[in-house]
Amino acid sequence: MAKNYEKYTLEELITDEDFICWVKYPTQELDEFFQTLIKNNPSQAKLIHTAKLAVQQLAIASKQDAPANEIPVIWTDIEETLTQAPAPRAGLRISWKYLTAAAAVILLMGIGYWLNTRNMSASVYTQLTSNSAKPIKEVVNTSTEIMSVTLPDASEVKLQPNSRLSYNKSFEGDLREVYLSGEAYFDVKKNAKIPFVVYANGLVTKVLGTSFSVKAYEQDKQVSVNVKTGKVSVYAQKSPQTLDPETKGIVLTPNQQVIYTKENEQLARTLVAKPTILLNKQELLQFAFKDAPIDDIFEALEKAYGVEIIYDKEIMSNCRLTTSLTNETLFEKLDIICAGIEATYKLIDAQIVITSNGCN
Repeated sequence: MAKNYEKYTLEELITDEDFICWVKYPTQELDEFFQTLIKNNPSQAKLIHTAKLAVQQLAIASKQDAPANEIPVIWTDIEETLTQAPAPRAGLRISWKYLTAAAAVILLMGIGYWLNTRNMSASVYTQLTSNSAKPIKEVVNTSTEIMSVTLPDASEVKLQPNSRLSYNKSFEGDLREVYLSGEAYFDVKKNAKIPFVVYANGLVTKVLGTSFSVKAYEQDKQVSVNVKTGKVSVYAQKSPQTLDPETKGIVLTPNQQVIYTKENEQLARTLVAKPTILLNKQELLQFAFKDAPIDDIFEALEKAYGVEIIYDKEIMSNCRLTTSLTNETLFEKLDIICAGIEATYKLIDAQIVITSNGCN
């Protein structure tokens, strides 16, 4: 924050949005900033304390449903409270102009915060569960440990702390529907006749039988789904432009994930941070290469991790490598390979794209 708070007046502090945000909705970053400011400017400490108290009082006043003729009394009470606070500035009087401006900022910030945390996210889960045509059961994990939940079809869910899960009690009908707010890992029983669907704060994940994780906390701006086994179809729930929103979605395979941004309803596919090997230990022994064509090495990586590697076979036709790749992660393997053939790589839509000028 490029602001010279050391020279701020009381009126400037109580109408500053960052200062108000620190008082009402403190984050670690904001708290560290203002605590450092107080520590480095002890002469401003009393002023900041008074401004903080003013904002707190204004926040209370902005929530009061008072008749117009009582508003001046509320402001008078606020000033009296401030003048009685410990170590106030002598002769404290705050202009009505600044009180009104500060109250307006506080009220608008409060409304925005409430809309963002309530209407835009929490209501998605609440509305879906309350509008369900079938009787549902809710499980809430208020503990600090992962909770195991067995669904009516014997599918298993690992529910993270501070998460809630609702589901149809019987799973009868055309769909096995589950509603999630928070984070959970799903191990779904196969049933081709009755697809398994997870609704998670604006994102829909549809599967027949697979294992995957969903992270969809109400306060987060994004929802993510990553697949461990099988395939899932992921799409945004809000798609009034099309009768079949699934056609606008993304199909995920193992080691892939999708990030859904709630604000603009955008889906972005990529690889998970740590792709896991899909082969058994015996098959991994084949990851020792001696003067092997680069085609063989990339083909082995594709098979091991279920990823697609794109490169120019003609340009890299002379590239050969001797290496043993066993304990490294996928990206460490790629670093070793690219260093050996003087190439580079990047991730594009869950694909690995190799760039090279060829090998002599």
